[in-house]
Amino acid sequence: MSAPELIRTHSLVLYRPNGAGRGVGSRMQTGTFPTDILRATLAVVDLDLLDAAQRDAQADILLHPAEQARMAGFAHDRRRQSFTCGRIAAKTALVAHCPEINPREIEIGSGVFDQPILTTDQPGLQGLSISISHSDQFAVAMVFHQAHPMGIDVDLPTAKDMPAVLAGLAPGVAGIIRRLGLDDIAGASLLWVARESLAKTLTTGMMTPLDVYAPASIETDGVAYIVRYANFGQYRSIIWPGKRGWLALTLPDQTLFDPARLPWS
Repeated sequence: MSAPELIRTHSLVLYRPNGAGRGVGSRMQTGTFPTDILRATLAVVDLDLLDAAQRDAQADILLHPAEQARMAGFAHDRRRQSFTCGRIAAKTALVAHCPEINPREIEIGSGVFDQPILTTDQPGLQGLSISISHSDQFAVAMVFHQAHPMGIDVDLPTAKDMPAVLAGLAPGVAGIIRRLGLDDIAGASLLWVARESLAKTLTTGMMTPLDVYAPASIETDGVAYIVRYANFGQYRSIIWPGKRGWLALTLPDQTLFDPARLPWS
């Protein structure tokens, strides 16, 4: 990001070329999705700027009573903080996406794979999904329509994480990383957040052998890295590097938007 701010939101206008997908329902034109489906909202919370008093104040303003009860039930402070910060990011994204809602009336629950789900029947929220991620430095969340699945991840692996991320890489993938000029830490960061964001899009979590998420290609446009997958050709991940965290967004491969308009750290 160009300058530190506690919370930022970004509205993503997405585009599907004619013929990319068959569409959903009678509202569809040939190969074209309506604008309420082809938009997403990202919220980024800079945790280095969020002190305990601010975190508690935001939780009081944004969290549903059931979320506040769940927050209070965590035995470990680190888990309680990560849950709270993730929900703050999620509710911020939701309010930016649907300004008419009261965030305290909306509960974000958990699915069978612990994926976040909106448990509401409020008008305007039907069909919406949410993806949440957090690291030591950031909490991020994205609201999108379930007809256009997406997933997001932010992290900055440490040196002790690298062996597990880089172990067993196919020679072709290792060669791509070297040709891009990425060192082990950068290569591990890219692969880590790409895998996580894809797994969240698929709602599998990291419960599948890592080689299933193997890249088929990795390219760069000078702003971000673009990963496509050997086993999931319908998706691509866009990864923005940063000194304090790498951000990955997975979306349907034929969906277009301008990644240069999304500032990152």
